[in-house]
Amino acid sequence: MIKNALARIGCLTVIAVTALGAWHYRGAISSALGRVEIGVSISEPSEGLARQAEEKLMSLSSSEPGLVSLSEAELQSLLTYRVAPHLPDGVELPLVELRDTVLVISALVRPDRLDAYAPPELLQQFLADSARVAATVIPGLRRPGTGQVTVNSLQAGTLVVPPMMVPFVLQGISIPGVDASGSDLLVSLPARVSAVDVEGGAVTIRLEGAGG
Repeated sequence: MIKNALARIGCLTVIAVTALGAWHYRGAISSALGRVEIGVSISEPSEGLARQAEEKLMSLSSSEPGLVSLSEAELQSLLTYRVAPHLPDGVELPLVELRDTVLVISALVRPDRLDAYAPPELLQQFLADSARVAATVIPGLRRPGTGQVTVNSLQAGTLVVPPMMVPFVLQGISIPGVDASGSDLLVSLPARVSAVDVEGGAVTIRLEGAGG
């Protein structure tokens, strides 16, 4: 469930910036305000780490309370080996980076291959060539059974969507299983999840007992 939500959110942020939001609000877009610096080095992914992360996510259905912790390398491995093969054509090489209390999720976008989402000539006016699209997000819990991902910033290449425009961008997209509420993306989580945080270089998911 969480892995599928991650895939949906990744697609949502990329497509929202390239095909809809940034185009409509291009007149207000700044080339410097809120810029996301994407690290040149990322955690090395592996098939083994992807399996390890999947096993941790499967433990969310356990009846015992506890803590599930996903490192940057495990998250990157999930993106590389489980999410990337299912991304739309024209969206490639997803990356994730943990920074203090936030996640930076990005992907390489090739506008000439996204004609299923917007006319090629429109996309190419916004992105003349391939560019990396990035979103800074904060995962959390809106209420029991509902996870919340707050989108702090969106950027495509050198173009940055002003924070006040982010809710309008997100409202322009409809993805099954993901609802937009202001700058937040809402996804379903097991009801026993009591907290979701970024801390100590990992995403932590706290679980109550099945009867808690």
